[in-house]
Order: sequence, then C-alpha cells, then structure tokens
Amino acid sequence: MTEDQLVSRLEALSIEQLDNIQSKLLEKVQQRKAERERLKKLPPRTSNDLEALASMQDLDLSSLMRDAKRYS
Repeated sequence: MTEDQLVSRLEALSIEQLDNIQSKLLEKVQQRKAERERLKKLPPRTSNDLEALASMQDLDLSSLMRDAKRYS
C-alpha cells in the first residue's frame, strides 16, 4: 500500500473512527514496550528463548550472543 492509498483510506474515516484506530495503536505500542521490559528482566533459558528475546529487542542473534558471553 502506498502512502497515497493510505491517506485516501484514512480520509474516508470519521473522527471517531480515527480516534479508535489511534487508541488501538497506542495500546499495541504500550503492550510491546511492556513485553520488551518483561523480557529484559528474564534471563534466557534455551535457544528458543534467545531467539524470542533477540526478536523482541530488535537485535540480531550474533550481537545478543556476544552480550551473553560478556556477562557470563
């Protein structure tokens, strides 16, 4: 979807609909931040946890492994 298509779709919505969309987006952002904070406090236990932690932190796995080696 191009920016023009997005703008034209949003222009067709009412103020109430736009407010609802904004509220939902802000809620999702807060949920992701809370999840990231929760994962920061938990030490990874398996390789699956490392992959999940890396994806939540927007890190690649190699930099996460370097950090893990540095702290162990």
